[in-house]
Amino acid sequence: MSHNVSRRARAGACATCRTRKRRCIPTIKGEACQLCHSLSIPCTLSLAPRSCVLNNHGGRVGSIPPPRQSPVALEGPLEVLASRDLCVELVHIYFRFIHDIPHTIFHEPSFLRRLNNGTAPTVHIYAMCALAARFSSNSFFDGIPPCDRGKSFATEAVRLCQAQMISPSLDTVQGFLLIGYYFSGEGNVDGKHIYVGLARLHAERLSLSDNPSAVYQEEYRRSWLSIHVASHWSAWDMAMEPIRLPDGPDFLPKIDDATFRTVSPELWNMTPVQDSSRCDMWAQMARTLGIYASINTLMRQLSRNMISFDEYCVQAAKLESMLEQWAENLPPKLTWSFDNLMLLAGQRLGQIYLAMHIGFFHFRQMLFFPFLDSRAARNPGPDRATKCKDSAALVSSILQYSKNIKNCELEYFIYGHIAVVSSCVHLHTLLFSDDYRELSMARQRLVSNFQYLMTVKSFWPIVEHYTTHLRTFQNSCRDSMSDPFVLDNWMARFLTEHSSPLAERQPVPSRSLESGAVVAPAERRSGSSSATPASLPSIEFLTNHETELDGAIHIGEELAQSDDLARLLHDQEITGEALVNSALSWLLDGSCETHQSTPT
Repeated sequence: MSHNVSRRARAGACATCRTRKRRCIPTIKGEACQLCHSLSIPCTLSLAPRSCVLNNHGGRVGSIPPPRQSPVALEGPLEVLASRDLCVELVHIYFRFIHDIPHTIFHEPSFLRRLNNGTAPTVHIYAMCALAARFSSNSFFDGIPPCDRGKSFATEAVRLCQAQMISPSLDTVQGFLLIGYYFSGEGNVDGKHIYVGLARLHAERLSLSDNPSAVYQEEYRRSWLSIHVASHWSAWDMAMEPIRLPDGPDFLPKIDDATFRTVSPELWNMTPVQDSSRCDMWAQMARTLGIYASINTLMRQLSRNMISFDEYCVQAAKLESMLEQWAENLPPKLTWSFDNLMLLAGQRLGQIYLAMHIGFFHFRQMLFFPFLDSRAARNPGPDRATKCKDSAALVSSILQYSKNIKNCELEYFIYGHIAVVSSCVHLHTLLFSDDYRELSMARQRLVSNFQYLMTVKSFWPIVEHYTTHLRTFQNSCRDSMSDPFVLDNWMARFLTEHSSPLAERQPVPSRSLESGAVVAPAERRSGSSSATPASLPSIEFLTNHETELDGAIHIGEELAQSDDLARLLHDQEITGEALVNSALSWLLDGSCETHQSTPT
């Protein structure tokens, strides 16, 4: 018998080739013919019956050959490299660490049901694996840095998406979004922007009436909201104005978050949720995006001298009022308190709760950041610099809670950028405060932020970019002959364009906040920034009283890996500047470690 598999009898052609009257040529590995493989569709005459060809329309993740155990980078067709069990494991990790933090596009019980019965879209599986592989402790990835593990999965997901580029469906919308999030974590600004744009274009061709299924309709709403969130971050990152979400109730989640995460669709209408018990955090978050867009626009106008500082103060007061109104209108169960956090963490909703509130406090620290300019303190009115510091302190606390409280992990890259902004505020305290308690807390929060950044840096390549920005800013604080917290164009881009490349900051010119004389460089001054509200345990409390807390709280293993940095806290001889220098050097010099999070 001939071993030449490049030719076969006409009668043995697969169904696709017979229909298209094409010569049926098998692939080198023989899993399918070349035409079917290029189209990502099942081949009816597979030469390897034990393998299941993956397709883009809900194909199975079948009996894929076992994974290699050698510690080399993934490459080649994933049908050979990834087992079904590994894919299933990574999908579960995706729902544990990724989904419902940056986006909410899948009904988890329904997707897992489709995964188990072999009808889940393969593009979704590979895209989820690309995002989740960095968090896996599977021996398959031994020797591969966490931030490199998803590349081949992403390559295959992109290939599968391209086959459906002009065939709009909810599946393609979700697939484009997942790939966009992957590119964002890699620091590929253009890739992220393009794939989020493709998701939007496909979504515009769909409507709720396309499918009467309750799952389809709720996933459609949540996918639109996720497009809205991603489009805003993408636009700000590229110095563009975000496109508004279409008006109307069709584009906000209708099903309560707790119900959507756990309850099968058959029971959605049978178990109505009372208003007092609703956990509609994604719908609540959607109401803050317009405010944040206005904050970014206002900061850019100030940085380009398009408005005066007095005008900024007037507009900032309006935006502050809008943010406070949003917080006041939250249902009691969703307001910011430690009791609510622990209650929702027990329901596996702690991640969404922390994501909602860290967004709120980040928006506040951004809005008040221009008031850290020392000349702002000379203007009559409320001390908004203190409000900025309070918000930055709460950002640090939330990041610490995410490490120490079960089911609350926020190990997504965008929080690295938020941590960097918070760290800049703490740097301000180290530079200008002479209050011992305030300085001590700022040191603790900085170290806590750096420990968090070291963790997420090992997972997401883009975080290296954030920390480099932080070093550039720290250098400007050291070298500036004027106040480094002046909101010039560099500072505005640093705060709003988290992925954009930035040159070294030029010396900050001395200029007045009002028309008039030039103001002298800032002097060291004491501050009165309040600590984390008493109702919430502080970073110091969580670190020093871990044994007194119940089983719902644990101190992350990462602390043991960063003892050298933590010791800086207790070295009172080291100055604030030396502390920052040591911490940044430790953070930037560390390579992409093989830190692993074991799913629980």
